Amino acid sequence: MKIDVTEILKTPGAGMSFEVEGDVCAPQGPGESHGAGVFAVRGVATSIGIGVYVDAHAKGSVELICSRCLGSFTKKMELHCEAEFLENPDERLKEDPQEVGVFPLRNGVCDLGEMVRHEILLNLPMKPLCSHGCKGLCPVCGANLNEGDCDCEKSDSGVTVFGRKLLNALNERERGKRNGRS
Repeated sequence: MKIDVTEILKTPGAGMSFEVEGDVCAPQGPGESHGAGVFAVRGVATSIGIGVYVDAHAKGSVELICSRCLGSFTKKMELHCEAEFLENPDERLKEDPQEVGVFPLRNGVCDLGEMVRHEILLNLPMKPLCSHGCKGLCPVCGANLNEGDCDCEKSDSGVTVFGRKLLNALNERERGKRNGRS
């Protein structure tokens, strides 16, 4: 997803419209990635003397993993992207290391893929869900409860096996303290 801006670079204030599309891939978590599929990007690039300012809209979809049922699902996204593509971005980053939205301009070409990837990451939900009503996985057998009930014994207490063992251990400890004091 690249645009050539050499024609406008030498004239500050000069602009050009563009429309491109391409694949974007973004990490979801440590060691995980998902395909973002094809994103269409449309916008305007304006020369700012030391580089180019890009104001664009991106539209596409990302492939996510549900945090409850671990199933794969597609989420449509529409993003507003603003960024500066500079011939020497390191100088800007030395001034303000926390600066976001600054990308390198290489040989008069802006690579919009990194800008879109950045916006995707900022707009991803912290815990993606395939649906608001996702039932998740059975804590005993691991079956996807969205596909149907499993045959596991249901506990009304809401306490897991680990929780039950912890409660028993705490109760025994408390009884031991009481018996030791008597």
